Amino acid sequence: MTAVLADDLRAFAGRKWPAMNHKWRKARLASLLGLSDRRIKSIYEAEQTARLRADEKAKITALIGQKEEANADADRAVAERLAELEAQVAFLVSALARETLAAEGRETGGALRRRAGESPSPARRREDA
Repeated sequence: MTAVLADDLRAFAGRKWPAMNHKWRKARLASLLGLSDRRIKSIYEAEQTARLRADEKAKITALIGQKEEANADADRAVAERLAELEAQVAFLVSALARETLAAEGRETGGALRRRAGESPSPARRREDA
């Protein structure tokens, strides 16, 4: 359990502070969690003698969970915004297509009927009786 939590803690610290070294990350985690530097070192490096207390485990999982919840909220917000933008693009594409078809119809429709002296109305059928 300690090794798994240590991996999670290292991964969390690496994502949160990618440009900093392990020593700085451990010091920052110690201040965030309210634990001593030596205690964080034992947990962070998954020392075999380290045994997590229930309150330490709760603090660490809460810290990691806050970040995961914030990421999930951000992902939902991005997904909603993306859906809105896709709907707007679809509307604009359909409006542009309607305008293009209407313009082509105006340009070619009248010219085709006037060609070769044809009348604008369709020819009637003749009944030979």
